[in-house]
Amino acid sequence: MEEITVESLTLHELFQKEQSLAIPEYQRPYVWTPKEINKFLSQIKQHEERADEKPLFYLGSIVLHKKDGLLQIIDGQQRLTTLQILSHIQSKSDFGIKYSHPISLKNIKSNHDYFSKKDFDLISFNNINITIIIVEDEDLAYNFFETLNTGGKRLSGTDILKAHHLRSITKITERNKYAVNWEDRQHNLEAVNKLLAKARRIDFLKQKSIPDKFASAENWKNVLTEDFAENVGKENFDIGYSLVEIEENTHRIISDKYSIRQPLNQGKNYINYLMSFSNAYISIFETKKRIDFYSTFNNFMIDQIDGTVDLRSFYQLALLSFVDTFGTANLLEFSLWLFRHIFSLRLSEQSRIYEATVKNYVDETKIIERIFQAFNYMEIITYLKEYETLEIKIRDSKVKQRFFDKCRDFFTMGEVSDGEFDEKLKNRIEEIVKKHKDEI
Repeated sequence: MEEITVESLTLHELFQKEQSLAIPEYQRPYVWTPKEINKFLSQIKQHEERADEKPLFYLGSIVLHKKDGLLQIIDGQQRLTTLQILSHIQSKSDFGIKYSHPISLKNIKSNHDYFSKKDFDLISFNNINITIIIVEDEDLAYNFFETLNTGGKRLSGTDILKAHHLRSITKITERNKYAVNWEDRQHNLEAVNKLLAKARRIDFLKQKSIPDKFASAENWKNVLTEDFAENVGKENFDIGYSLVEIEENTHRIISDKYSIRQPLNQGKNYINYLMSFSNAYISIFETKKRIDFYSTFNNFMIDQIDGTVDLRSFYQLALLSFVDTFGTANLLEFSLWLFRHIFSLRLSEQSRIYEATVKNYVDETKIIERIFQAFNYMEIITYLKEYETLEIKIRDSKVKQRFFDKCRDFFTMGEVSDGEFDEKLKNRIEEIVKKHKDEI
């Protein structure tokens, strides 16, 4: 039976332990800002201001993996690092935790400089109680970590997935390489994971529930850990699925190595899969610094139109599904026809567009399934061209009128009536695609 030690002790006693505390290189870096620290200090102060007869302030539990004479912090480093900073400011004590991540070092220095210039109530580390769980088996340590955080509020689903999959990579040098790649993409991985989960769950054969835009962080955390940690293979080898076009003695790989709905293995397979779609996300959505027509269209028409958050969410889902299936070779053409298909709802009879409205529309037209089931990109382009959009009814809606005017101006349609709008839009899309076909 694996050895597990559980202790209840004060923070002062923890910092006095013979074994040094350390942060594994592949862990999430220290990211707390003065905002989180001030909130944390406020909680401690409120506890101190209660009646004299009170228990110690309970910091919670942390998970430690005992390895090579060190106690590696698997869970709880944000709180412990913060208290180490404050302890150093108060008493000039040595830092008892070893750090190597450059982001951690930068944020530690920044917070140390900030609070060194501020007056804050002294903290008694003898009055702070903590429970530590020391585990010698790394897998068991991470099982505790995931149990404590699934359903909790401290980490996002993507943070938990990072720890889950990095620990499956046994070679330290390889694990560290993947950890660095992960940190380089940290800014979009939560958004990418959510899009991937939606695309996998919207499959009409599986009919899994998809969190709506009001879903809590806890709800999304449970979905992401279920789909990308619990329901992946335990083998640690890389596997991908691609669409291949075969003609006599030649073949052409149409899509990237990985497919959105493919089965996944733990470790580097899931991480490579995620990084592949992070690359795609950057290419098709992070376009602020590019000057081609597709980027102008994305920046001006998709990212900046008011009142279309729900439309944009499903537009992005369909666009990523297309790139997954057919690559980026015909992205501009598809994006323009998809815009007509989905954003036409903004001009329909309904005065307001709700998330449920868009979801029902996507379900009825089966646009996502049509993309995944098409053998070549022209199948889906033909469908979008021939699709009869809902009748345009502006009436007295200022919101619709603004959207109508912005579309008219961007696509340079000139003066156009409600009844002429769709036909002129189709003509302009054809002209734009012909003019810019070599851009993307």
